[in-house]
Amino acid sequence: MRVIHIVHGKANPDGHNGISRVVYHLNKQEKLLGVNSEIWAVVDDAKTHYRHPRDAYVTVECYPRVRLPFGRHEIIDRLIAEKDSIDLVHFHMIWFYDKNIIARALRKAGIRFIITTHGTYSTPHAMTGRRRLARLLYERSFLNAASAIHTVTDEERVKLRAYGYHGPTFTAANGIALEEIPECRRRDALDDQHSDRVTRFVWIGVKRPDKNLDALIRAVALLPQKLQVGLVFYLFGPNHKNTEEELKALAKQKGVTRIFRFRGPVYGKEKYDVLESADVHVLPSLSEVFSLAMLDAMACSKPCLVSKGCGYEPWKNDDFFIDFEPAEEEIAEGIERILARRSDWPSMGRNARRVIEHDLNWPAISQVMVENYARIVAK
Repeated sequence: MRVIHIVHGKANPDGHNGISRVVYHLNKQEKLLGVNSEIWAVVDDAKTHYRHPRDAYVTVECYPRVRLPFGRHEIIDRLIAEKDSIDLVHFHMIWFYDKNIIARALRKAGIRFIITTHGTYSTPHAMTGRRRLARLLYERSFLNAASAIHTVTDEERVKLRAYGYHGPTFTAANGIALEEIPECRRRDALDDQHSDRVTRFVWIGVKRPDKNLDALIRAVALLPQKLQVGLVFYLFGPNHKNTEEELKALAKQKGVTRIFRFRGPVYGKEKYDVLESADVHVLPSLSEVFSLAMLDAMACSKPCLVSKGCGYEPWKNDDFFIDFEPAEEEIAEGIERILARRSDWPSMGRNARRVIEHDLNWPAISQVMVENYARIVAK
């Protein structure tokens, strides 16, 4: 079976783009399962097709962007030329209009495709501004032309119906590659590391409004002063359109500047050192599906605070997280609940690691993906 993953960018598994990391690991694991899996990427600076070897497992076929619905495009020409040997095309592109042009060409050529939406059409901003217009003009038709849509959570499937998709779906979670996790990790990578009176919460991601960090700041400001005294929240990640400056101003306004430490992005071993040094991982997002940062924290045996609807509800009984509605009062209550369970943090962390080892790892998830590929191709 030959499957072509289509993505924007070179599928760097070590950057801050979660989609790139997902595509890299799906490609690698599908090959290990015997699938002829390939990554074809549209790349901003590509003038013509070239190959970009990532490592011994993954090579990315890079093509120029497909910006116009007319004219010739290398990636489309090759897809059509090789259509008889392609069983399925798997899209991972979000919002880029390139995907719509490519999808129309695939339909015309009779090549089946599926889409992983990565939770994007489930977020609040999917229905606002230019994205609202895109939904009306072409996004729904793109989704409904697919043979199926892969959703990462059951909640995402429900929200896709509300968005306007009416076709079949299948669900497979995100995962992590355990070989990525360094066995030796520092426990002193954060400030105040040697103080037993400090509780260190860590968040890792891109500082965007949908990450709901403003509600986290307001939530901390609602906590009783006796709880605030011992808390430090580290926010790691790249800035986005001045969001960090706005968050710093909000923290100052709320009188919690001392509690919040704003840091830049962390990758590779540095990221895992940060997680190992933390006490609790926090994810207050308005809408997110299986955050890879939380999976990283779970692999480092950390208890978690997470917004409801992020995909972890099936593991509620495994007792490694406390969830909450992503509003400031509920976040504040969640923080108080996790602090009250301090003696349970070691067991919660072990539970988190066990879920990663049993369920949320790429070999297990890729097996589910390949079974669904085979089912769709058999139709």
